[in-house]
Amino acid sequence: MINAGDTADGKGGLTAEIVFIALVICSALVRVVNIASPILEEHAFRQTQTAITIWTFVKEGISFFSYQTPVFGPPWQTPFEFPLFQAAAALIVKVGISNIDVAARLANIIFFYLSAFFLFILCGRFFRERGIAYTIVLCYVLSPYTIFWSRTSMIDYASVACALGYFYFFLRLLEENKMLLSLGGAVVFGALGYLIKITTMPTVVIPLVWFMVKQLWNNYNKAGVGLLPYLLSCLVHEKTFFIKLLIAIVVPFAAGYLWTIHADNVKNSSLFTEWLTSGHLQGWNYGTWQQRAELSNWMTIFGHIKPFMPFTFVLVPVGLVFALKHSRRYMEFIYTGLFGTLLTVFIFFNLYRAHNYYPMAVTPFLAVAAGFALYHIFLVLLKYKRDTSALHLKVCIEGVCLMLLGYYYIKTATTYLKLPLITNRYSTSTISDFLRTVTPPDEYIIITDHLWNPSILYYARRKGFMINKDYDYGARLLAFFREHKFTTVVTVNDYPELLANWRYAVRLSPHGYKIIGYNVYKVTDDPKVYEDYKKINK
Repeated sequence: MINAGDTADGKGGLTAEIVFIALVICSALVRVVNIASPILEEHAFRQTQTAITIWTFVKEGISFFSYQTPVFGPPWQTPFEFPLFQAAAALIVKVGISNIDVAARLANIIFFYLSAFFLFILCGRFFRERGIAYTIVLCYVLSPYTIFWSRTSMIDYASVACALGYFYFFLRLLEENKMLLSLGGAVVFGALGYLIKITTMPTVVIPLVWFMVKQLWNNYNKAGVGLLPYLLSCLVHEKTFFIKLLIAIVVPFAAGYLWTIHADNVKNSSLFTEWLTSGHLQGWNYGTWQQRAELSNWMTIFGHIKPFMPFTFVLVPVGLVFALKHSRRYMEFIYTGLFGTLLTVFIFFNLYRAHNYYPMAVTPFLAVAAGFALYHIFLVLLKYKRDTSALHLKVCIEGVCLMLLGYYYIKTATTYLKLPLITNRYSTSTISDFLRTVTPPDEYIIITDHLWNPSILYYARRKGFMINKDYDYGARLLAFFREHKFTTVVTVNDYPELLANWRYAVRLSPHGYKIIGYNVYKVTDDPKVYEDYKKINK
């Protein structure tokens, strides 16, 4: 027989699930607003660097190990990450979404919600109350920061999804008997996590080290024997488990390590990309101890994290305090996740200081702490006795809290999201459109002093070479330009030494195009071609 209390609890649970699902759907709908806008809103350099590879996949076919990022001349290869994200976006194009910008944004949104799914089921493993998992995931999907960055042409949430998948399956391998499925999931997601973006992996590897050591220590204590007999017993009776555990650790890391070697070998094969190898970029990636000692740098990083949600730096410590009142398993998940977050920032300090998109890697564990705090704050406020003066006071407090949170959320969202979610503010009569009219697809373009930003090449749908005056390769570079089909030069500043490489240079007049701050030249050694170039201006 079902009593009235059970029925009420069931209805309450169902209502909570409906509200949760509705809010998740709303968060997805927000992300597709103005989805066709050009990927120029923030860090256009990184967004179009990713998108130009998607374009080559669409145009020339998907190639995982010899993919092109055509911004430093033939052979066009400058591999950094394993191009799973780019391949996914290219497949979206091939199934009918012709706009590469839209496909890239959709791919990122899909990977983001895959990461939200893994975050949800991870929370289910650690928290008994469903409300905690609901609140954490809602903090994650409704954050102004994640709304903005999850709809950009970025690989980061693909790496976050794989890292969280690795966390989940590795835990299952440690704690359950479903060895084969858990091992397969850990190997696949772990390898992809290391391959796509190795800088994301410490966020989950550090907590996993804790849970692995804890599990092995518990097994040792249960055995009730000395360390040496225990090890011998493991070699005899549990060798299969330890072999699988070793595979789940070594294979993903080895995949990332081998990919780094492969990428460095490819970049070392060209004089113009060898400066982008992992060895040359160590200082840029890790930063210096002096940088870590300066408070202003930490404040810059905190400023990058602050837009995650209102009161981020209040809710996180509050979540840590509430965790102290719960079981050790609750505490371990929250504390190790935040420790992994802090250590990841510390390791890749300069990257987090220089780029406001790097905190994407740590947003899941920020959501865990903030969501845990919010759940308990409202749980405390909602516990009141009916028909007392405390009822009116607590209802007022709840109302004020909701209004404050709503106000700060809207303020944060409107400040951070700005125009990309509201309107397309980018003109179509750009320098890229002009370049497409004056260069055939088989000719290449030189872009100077554009801060390594490939957006002009990407929207022109042309391959080329980006160069700044600080990187002077001398006669070898000029010979390289003459050897290949470089017919067009776009300059920001005067660059006479570059133009002098050819006998003829014609400055084009971009009639009808809104081109400010750029000069476009056609260059050649052939007098007949020179005459043809002069006709372009007419």
